[in-house]
Amino acid sequence: MLKYTVRVHKFTARAAHLTSEAASPNAPQEVTVDDAQNPTRVIVYTATGDIAALRIAQRHLTHLHARLAYTNPGTVDRTAADIVYAEARTRAETLTPDQRKDESLDAVHSEDDELRMHALFDVMRERREIDI
Repeated sequence: MLKYTVRVHKFTARAAHLTSEAASPNAPQEVTVDDAQNPTRVIVYTATGDIAALRIAQRHLTHLHARLAYTNPGTVDRTAADIVYAEARTRAETLTPDQRKDESLDAVHSEDDELRMHALFDVMRERREIDI
């Protein structure tokens, strides 16, 4: 397992600024950023290489951007992904806890599905229906 550090500019992972090192066996192995409001660095753990690390980092940044656009309108320019997240988040907020739980078991087939799932989990986390 390697720990990749990816430099970020305007919520975009920069391939030219990718570094890696052996991951500590006790590392949490979660994707993390230095600042969710204005990230400049993403840490990714993966054993599948540089390209996978960049994809994981960019998906994480897309989710952070969408969440920021939803929770603080006007702080970032909206993107298509932000709209997908906002629509899913609004829908998730109207569901009952049991309906959200049922939807959380759905399969993810695309990047839009992944954003919808993030929106659902964000709502569930805020309402303390899950603790991940």
